[in-house]
Parts: sequence; structure tokens; C-alpha cells
Amino acid sequence: MKRQNRFFFAFLLTALTAVAQELPDPARDPVVLAVQRVLPAVVNISTEQLVQHQFRDPFEDFWRQFFGQPAQPDVRGQSLGSGVIVDEDGWIVTNFHVVRRASKIHVALADGSEYDAQYVSGDEANDLALLKITGPKPFPAVEIASNRELLLGETVIAVGNPFGLEHTVTRGVISAKNRTYTAGGVQFNDILQTDAAINPGNSGGPLIDTRGQLVGINMAILSQAQGIGFAIPARRVASLLATWFTPEKRARLWLGLRFAAPEGKIAVRDVQAGSPAANAGVQVGDVVVAVDGQPHRDVLKLERQLIHQKAGAVVHLDVERTGARRSFAITLTALPKFSVPDLFAKKFGLEVQPLTKELAQALELPITQGLLVAGVERDSPAAAVGLARGMVITRLAGEEIQSPDRLAEQLADLKTGDAVRLGVFLVERRGELVFQQTTGVTLKAR
Repeated sequence: MKRQNRFFFAFLLTALTAVAQELPDPARDPVVLAVQRVLPAVVNISTEQLVQHQFRDPFEDFWRQFFGQPAQPDVRGQSLGSGVIVDEDGWIVTNFHVVRRASKIHVALADGSEYDAQYVSGDEANDLALLKITGPKPFPAVEIASNRELLLGETVIAVGNPFGLEHTVTRGVISAKNRTYTAGGVQFNDILQTDAAINPGNSGGPLIDTRGQLVGINMAILSQAQGIGFAIPARRVASLLATWFTPEKRARLWLGLRFAAPEGKIAVRDVQAGSPAANAGVQVGDVVVAVDGQPHRDVLKLERQLIHQKAGAVVHLDVERTGARRSFAITLTALPKFSVPDLFAKKFGLEVQPLTKELAQALELPITQGLLVAGVERDSPAAAVGLARGMVITRLAGEEIQSPDRLAEQLADLKTGDAVRLGVFLVERRGELVFQQTTGVTLKAR
């Protein structure tokens, strides 16, 4: 009997040990699991900047209001921020203010790998920017919760690089939604408020939920208060990414379609005349059922699928129109390279050329970055606002003149009648006196 009891207790101990081993580790709660899932996609960003304060910069007011930091003198230095990989090809989202003046952008991943990043696109009004790194693929990417409504009091986690402390994790809740704040003359609408600790250097990093999905991009803190941080909601991030991830912009492929997402469906909102999609018979209002046999309800995922195509590839588009299903075969064609000088001449009547160091020295200009105005067409939009030969265009639509590809993309997007703001540097000589100033003008494309 005692022997049987020993066998029974030994069996029971073995069974209990096996059960204990199968039980989840109580330390690995949903927050820990979410961080482990997302951390590989979080990047630390350091930028090298040349700041030239020749006029009052509203973004300095932004930094002072949110972070309590004073404006900096003219200096070449480093700034720190965060970002998150949103596509396995190495596309990174961060804040526009993190990289807006960067001459060099360097990113470090959680695994210790480091890359030089290329600035691709930016949107000052939404304080978002898109970067690209190149290396071994696929890169770890975050999943964006663009179609989920957040709950007040819901647990969220901020991951970033506060004060240069790499991959720091803080936890809090959604304390308010649909906030509107104005900083430095820039108004930010529909932003999330959280009490998760966000500090300088967290900007551009992800705000995630307990599922490990991106629910926002950390934006700023209110320096006068404790426990008040702000983030750009994921739906706005996804919407802007969808406009950046078109095959025309990212792959130089002409499809000719723009999409909208009413009530959880993908609908065609615009068809470019003469485009491959128009020639195939696609119409405005068609509801997308499938692309290449794959069903889609997310515009961003659809665009990400399309940018991986090649010229000559055939996209099979299934749509629903007036209750009937239709199928179209659309052959993608390569877009020609845009010429920045040609676009300026066509849309504004401006003759421009890159400002080189040699030109700047010859003209005794204190700046070396931008486009030099070499001529202005009579009765053109440029002439109407007073642009003249010798002026330097330093900014277009809130972005500094840097990448020719990005500049061409911005100009090509302008339709007849669209208004765009230019930053202009000019020198005026009155006898021995020299006056320098930076101003802004608004032109309408013709």
C-alpha cells in the first residue's frame, strides 16, 4: 500500500510539474508581450543639422511650448528622436520636426544594426515624415491599428529614445481624444492625449496598445504639466501613408487610381484620364473586391502591395459596380523622370537652377542650399507675386529644398489652381548697405 502511495504521489508530482510548465509566466503579461512584439521595429534617430536663424522660426516656439527648450543659436549639432518601421522594405515613420532640418539622418535598431536613412516625404501640418533605410530584408515592421476606435482609459505603451536613453518603455492610458492644440502657429487637430511618460527624444516613436499594434505616433509633451503627452492617431498616420505609398510615387509606376475607404470598404475616388486604369475601364465609385485574387479592406495594405510591382506587370482588379462584379486587367507602365526645372517653368513661369557653393560664393550669398531664380516669365504666377532673378527658393510647402526626387514629387502633385507656399531668401543692396531676409510667397499653379 505504501509503495502504491509512493507511485501515486510521484505520478501526481510529475503531472503537477508538467501543468506548471505549461502555464503562462505571470510576468509575461499583455504589456510585456506587446513590447516584445513591437520593439524590433522601433528605431532611434539621430540627425546632424545646420540651423541658420535669419528670421523668427515658428517651430522654435513649438519646442519652447512643449518641451520648455529655448531657441538655439546658429550651430551644427545633433538632435535625437524616435521612429518606427511600418513596412518590411525599410520605410520608417517619425515626426516631421525631428528631421525637418537634417542634413544627415542616422537610425539604430533594437538589434544593434545601424543605417543611414534617406528623407523621402514630409507633412508639416500633420507633423509626420517618411524615411527609408536600405539593408537586409525583411525588416521587422509594426502593424497599424487604423480601423479600431480607442477607448478612454485603455492601456497604451510609449516606446522611444527619451533623453538619448535607447528603447525606453513607459506605460499609461488614453486620457483624452480629439484634442486640438496650437504650437508655434501650427494647429494640430484630432490628437490623442495620454499620461504615458513622453519626454524629449520620444518624439516620432510608437504608441502601441496591448495587442502590439500601433495606435499613434508620439508627438510632444506639455512642459507645464505632469502626465500630459500627445500622439497622432493611427488612422491619420495610415491615411497619410496611403497617399505616400502610391505606385506612382514610390515605384515610378503609372496605375492612375486613387482610393477612399468609406464604411470599411475600398472605393475608387479618382481615375486619371488616359491612365492604364482608365484605359482598362475602371470608373469612379467602383468598390474594390480583390487585387490579384487577394481581398482588401485597408487602403494602406493595398497600396503597399502595389508598390512592389514592376513595369509591365498586370494587376487583376475585381470590383463591384451597381451590384455586379467586374474584373479588369491593368498593365502598369513606367513613369518618366520628372525634371524639377521643367516643372517650375511649366507651373509657375520660373527658371531655376540648384544653388551650388560656387554660385553662392560668386553672388556673396550666406546660404548654400536651395534653388536660385535665374529668370521669371512675364505675366506668370511667379511674376504676379514679385519673384525676381537672384532670389533663392529655400522651402516648398513647408519643407526645405533638399532632395530633387522629393521636390519633383511635390510639384507633380500640384494641379491647375492649387496654391503652394514658397520660402524665399533675398538680398537687397542699397548703396553700401546690404539687407538680407527670408520671406514667404504663395503661388497658384497654372
